[in-house]
Amino acid sequence: MMSQQTPIKSWLPSDRQEAAKLVALGSQIVSTLGEDLTLGHVSVRHECGNLISIKRKGISLCEVTAKDVLIVDLNDPETLRVPEMHLEAMIHTEIYRARPEVGSVIHSHPMYSTALSSTSANLEFLTHDSVLFHEGIGRYNDSAHLIMTVSQAQRVAEVLGQGRSVLLQNHGVVFVGEDIRWAILSAITLERALKLQVIAGQLGKLKPISLAEAKKIFPVKYQDKFLTEYWDRWVRELGVHTESQGV
Repeated sequence: MMSQQTPIKSWLPSDRQEAAKLVALGSQIVSTLGEDLTLGHVSVRHECGNLISIKRKGISLCEVTAKDVLIVDLNDPETLRVPEMHLEAMIHTEIYRARPEVGSVIHSHPMYSTALSSTSANLEFLTHDSVLFHEGIGRYNDSAHLIMTVSQAQRVAEVLGQGRSVLLQNHGVVFVGEDIRWAILSAITLERALKLQVIAGQLGKLKPISLAEAKKIFPVKYQDKFLTEYWDRWVRELGVHTESQGV
């Protein structure tokens, strides 16, 4: 299961403005993993539990502002049918229904994670990055189609289990977290772990960490109190990037 530590502060937004800001910043941070055209989407659950805020379709992750964020009510299916809603928004709603402790969901197509989804290979416990996924990575292998029905999305949630990510066959990946910080950490860390695995494989025979040792490393390496530091670093980096573009 995901971390059960009590966060230093609540990162579940209490109002729509706060939620929209988190989705916008989160989307821009995820965009640094690589060009995703207009296809990726980030969402956060509100503090009340039944509302989520999600990026609209039609723009790339790097373009998202607070004005580009939609509200979905988990108790009202009609809110998924607005024209600007992503076709695969059900991925988010069904995971939130299945996992009450999840506070953020990301679906994107980063290069290394998507490549892994197109193989039968596994993530090896080679570095501390990989330890974040000691509970395993789910695999949705029903088809390579878009996830556009409730039954498909429920299957994604099922194979996700209690983990932090699920690979969609020949398609992409879904990341979840206790809040937006943890979900983004999963996205960034899986890409880094896979890059290192590719490099290690070219250098010589792999020497993985045992699962037992990975489970011991996890609570020391990944503490909630570190996540705010990571978030602040990601936001600072966005500012530097924006300034370099003259924006």
